[in-house]
Amino acid sequence: MKWDAEKYDLTHAPQIDAGRELIEMAGVRAGDSILDIGCGTGTLTAELARLAHKGKVTGIDPSIEMLDGAKNKCSSFPNISLFNIPAQALEFQKEFDLVFSNSTFQWIKEQEDVMVRAYRALKPDGRITVQMPAKDFCWTLTENIHSAIVALGLEKKFNKMVSPWHFPLKEEMNRFLKDAGFRNINVFYKDYMLLFESVNEVVTWGVSAALRPFLAPLSEKKQERFKYAFAMGFENYRTDKGIEFNFRRLFAFAEK
Repeated sequence: MKWDAEKYDLTHAPQIDAGRELIEMAGVRAGDSILDIGCGTGTLTAELARLAHKGKVTGIDPSIEMLDGAKNKCSSFPNISLFNIPAQALEFQKEFDLVFSNSTFQWIKEQEDVMVRAYRALKPDGRITVQMPAKDFCWTLTENIHSAIVALGLEKKFNKMVSPWHFPLKEEMNRFLKDAGFRNINVFYKDYMLLFESVNEVVTWGVSAALRPFLAPLSEKKQERFKYAFAMGFENYRTDKGIEFNFRRLFAFAEK
């Protein structure tokens, strides 16, 4: 699937806010050498580079479209290097002080293997910090996707669909890190309240990431009908502030 980097950047993206929180928790140092797994359009890569201004940041992403956006955004940072590499192909050896990954691991099925590769990429005493949607992260989102499928009579089309994501429980993530060799492991959930002004804003957010696998096999006409059916369910979550619903994220920290 191709990513729309421009649309992704224009979206009200709560994952970016969580990513900034992750950066703060990571305790980035001025001289750090950082590997950003799933750098996307480079928004957080640039923020890492500002903090590690005496070090370097290496961003990787499997999407050419996202990397093109990152190259434009990060062109003024001499300490940023960007590569079209999937996490599953990491071959770095003892090069980094910090492995950072924000809202990316859910797209990686081989998470256990990638943790081993991340461990190898770190220098002794290096550290890893990861944030991603938790398992059962947002019933509101999944229920409205299901409602759209039913409303359009698409059950047969999607009943054998293999999920493009893997959302580990915190116990599973803890095991991945431990088996890879990490120590001082801290894995926890954090709950957020997402707030959008309108259903159109919710749909734009959904289209930027979560809805992509469901829209990809549909015709343009059916895509629009799917988005409309998806959007209407969110009116049930309208408050005086806007459209509000819960979202749970998983954070993981460890040291080599």
